[in-house]
Amino acid sequence: MTDKSLNTMLVEYSLQLLQQDMLTNSLFMGGSVGKSLRDMLLTESQSRKVTDPTAAALTGRLRSDAGMLRQASNNVSEAKSIVDMANTATTTLQTAFTRMKELANGVATGTMTYASVQAEYNSLASQITQTIASASYNGIALQDGTAWAADDRVTVSGGSGNIEIQSGTSSFSLALYDFSSFKNAFTSTQINTVGKAAAMVTTLSGHIATVNTVASNYASRSTILDSQASSLASQADIMETAAETRAKANESRSLEELVLDLLLRETGTITDEEA
Repeated sequence: MTDKSLNTMLVEYSLQLLQQDMLTNSLFMGGSVGKSLRDMLLTESQSRKVTDPTAAALTGRLRSDAGMLRQASNNVSEAKSIVDMANTATTTLQTAFTRMKELANGVATGTMTYASVQAEYNSLASQITQTIASASYNGIALQDGTAWAADDRVTVSGGSGNIEIQSGTSSFSLALYDFSSFKNAFTSTQINTVGKAAAMVTTLSGHIATVNTVASNYASRSTILDSQASSLASQADIMETAAETRAKANESRSLEELVLDLLLRETGTITDEEA
């Protein structure tokens, strides 16, 4: 830096300090205006804190959006709970069908006798019926489509029951598979001969494929819903933080602080921010 540039900067710096000093002296050291400002800035104020209506509205909107996102996250988390419970029941059917197929195949191939598997086969058949009839979430049947018509929370479409889940300003449909046709559909008499047992092996293979597909779909949907719920919760956290920051930066400032901020801004700064 040349001596000339240094001298110029020092002169400008001195002028700014002089300008600020003169303005401060004028406002605070003499006259009625100075007295009012001194009283306002230097004495404890009993006046009500002033809020910026625009800032207050923005803060309120941020908090409202945060609340909406938080509720959406809760709703999606509940949807995940529904899917997980439906998947647990479907996995129970999967296990039961797999064992029934083993028993039927044993009779068909002669490695097991009908008498030795009859009781277990009937027990598994009862378990399937009981699982379908009892699987529910807050009273919503998860596998028994015959109960959906009486439940206004479920809409039947294409063989599945659909539940609308509200997520923020929009919603999505959660599909439940109808297994009601499997209730009371099995008995050991279906495998009391080699021929019937062989046919039942094929039938049960189809049922197993069906429940495997449904269970896989439920598991995938659960993973997606978990991710969505976490994302919505994170967005809500961000909005709440933004609202809190906005409130602290604007609404908590007193009239005195607003005036002082104005004075400091009007007297300029030493650094040239446009350089």
